[in-house]
Amino acid sequence: MSKRSSLAAITLAALTLGLFSATSASAMFLTMVPPRQQPSAPTPSHGGPDLECRAKGTDFWIMNFGSTQIDSGRQVAWSSSSTGDSGTVLVPGPLNPGQEFKLSDVLSDNAMRGAPCTADFAS
Repeated sequence: MSKRSSLAAITLAALTLGLFSATSASAMFLTMVPPRQQPSAPTPSHGGPDLECRAKGTDFWIMNFGSTQIDSGRQVAWSSSSTGDSGTVLVPGPLNPGQEFKLSDVLSDNAMRGAPCTADFAS
């Protein structure tokens, strides 16, 4: 090995060692900063039962629009503003999300298309 190639090998080794040492040294001085805490948003009220209704002809439909099951026997108060009819009914069986039940011929007149209705748990 010539003097020149020996000098090049030593220089390369020194640079590599120096670079590794500098990287290690700088890593030793880095401190871990915890992530910034985001301000907490209000907790949404998802997950509960939610009733929807619709009237068609003289029938009234009540649907579980929520994400939890509604137990059999819960009282539901309903009303149809287009016919003026209202009442209270017991949920006939467990009502899973997306399921509905029909109250047949409870309206005194045909409901107007798109007329508002209400259905809510009776207190």
